[in-house]
Amino acid sequence: MRANVNIYPSRDELSVALAAHVANLAALAGAKQGRFSIALSGGSLLEILAPALCSEQLHDNINWSCWHVFWVDERWVPRSSPASNYGLAEDLWFSRVSIPREQIHAIDNSINPSATARNYESVMQTLFQPRENQMPRFDLILLGIGEDGHTASLFPGHPLLAETRAWVAPVLNAPKPPAIRITMTLPLINNGRNVVFVAAGAGKADIVAKVLTPHNQRQKLPAELVRPTDGTLWWFLDQAAGCSGDRGASG
Repeated sequence: MRANVNIYPSRDELSVALAAHVANLAALAGAKQGRFSIALSGGSLLEILAPALCSEQLHDNINWSCWHVFWVDERWVPRSSPASNYGLAEDLWFSRVSIPREQIHAIDNSINPSATARNYESVMQTLFQPRENQMPRFDLILLGIGEDGHTASLFPGHPLLAETRAWVAPVLNAPKPPAIRITMTLPLINNGRNVVFVAAGAGKADIVAKVLTPHNQRQKLPAELVRPTDGTLWWFLDQAAGCSGDRGASG
């Protein structure tokens, strides 16, 4: 699969382009089906996306009422914790827009991790109502990438990389803290209509180059296993992260 790779001169220009892309996909989905389903990762991705998405240029032109927001992964911490993906999204984004609160589907970590994963699948089942043996199909899944090639909370060599049935699963032994997390699995991610990797900064350049120029004689990294089965794969990079080699179209 050839990804659609877009490289922008600066982090600010990356932010504007990414937000415009998300807003366009939301408008198309809203017009077609009356709903836009998006799954978020945390960390620097939200820091890149949220400011431009909440800007005057876009904010008032977005129909926030049709958005349904989920999390690709979440750390097993209170929502008030600086490590909470939900907490970061609340601070940078949700507090500034009018997405109906009942359509922001936070992961419930008041129960044990395995029950939490099952509960999150039930929430998806209720909203998407997929046919038997099918998975939910998100309009957009936003992913970051770690310097080790992990994405979501799917880490190199982890048994969850071989999961084929579950939509959501607990991670009890993540190699970086916090060790306990909840994550979407590769089958669910790869069922997305649009899957977008976002990376910025020189610290991501080596791993981006590695993932976008895979080598058959080594074990594939988690980010390399993201290959939508019937969707489109996108990369949005700033110049610093995308500076190694020719990776296709640039923005």
